[in-house]
Amino acid sequence: MTKKTSPTTYGLLGLLAVRSWTGYELTQQLQRSLRYVWSASEGHLYREQGHLVDLGWAIVEDEPAGERTRKRYTITPEGREALSAWLATEPGEPHFEIEGVLRLFYGDQGGVEDLTASMEATARSARTMLTEMTTIANDYLGEGGPLSMLEAGIGGPGQERLEYNGRPQYPERLHVISLVLDITTRLLGEVDDFFAETAQETESWATATDPELIANTRQRLETIRTRHSTLITR
Repeated sequence: MTKKTSPTTYGLLGLLAVRSWTGYELTQQLQRSLRYVWSASEGHLYREQGHLVDLGWAIVEDEPAGERTRKRYTITPEGREALSAWLATEPGEPHFEIEGVLRLFYGDQGGVEDLTASMEATARSARTMLTEMTTIANDYLGEGGPLSMLEAGIGGPGQERLEYNGRPQYPERLHVISLVLDITTRLLGEVDDFFAETAQETESWATATDPELIANTRQRLETIRTRHSTLITR
């Protein structure tokens, strides 16, 4: 029977394709680098590490860590083949998991003040996340950082790995990482703008079921239709 896999399985496998990691390092690295675009609980990530071993895509070895031991995972040739095969498949449809959208969907069941507060909180969170992602981009651009290494042709495959801000760097991956930063920061900017504007709009509502909103609703739906028509003619 084929064992079930998920994008999270391959997210961890992709990290192992770069280097070996301890279980803790794998979990922390995936949460740090992809938590804004592919979130997973810590418990799920640890379970998936064992799943990779069961699949034969990784091996695990105990290594000394002071008075204790820790598990270190290394990708197998079969794991590299599985990762390549997955990358050749068609990705699933995009999913958005934004609690503010869920609350907006049921906004007519509550009060205007609560709805507006939820919209403002979502905008603030997106703004904070955007700042964090921009900080990462600044780190990559920093003197002696990954981009400098890439431009100087140092610290890459087959060379001594260099550290920056206390972490080993992989400058040869910066071209794909920068694309992830690009789409993530664009989406966060859109989320910030939308929810900040929506908060200003809902704040003016008399009630969450105000009949005076009908005209605005027609205008919004027509705008959506026009925007879509513009997109499909590109």
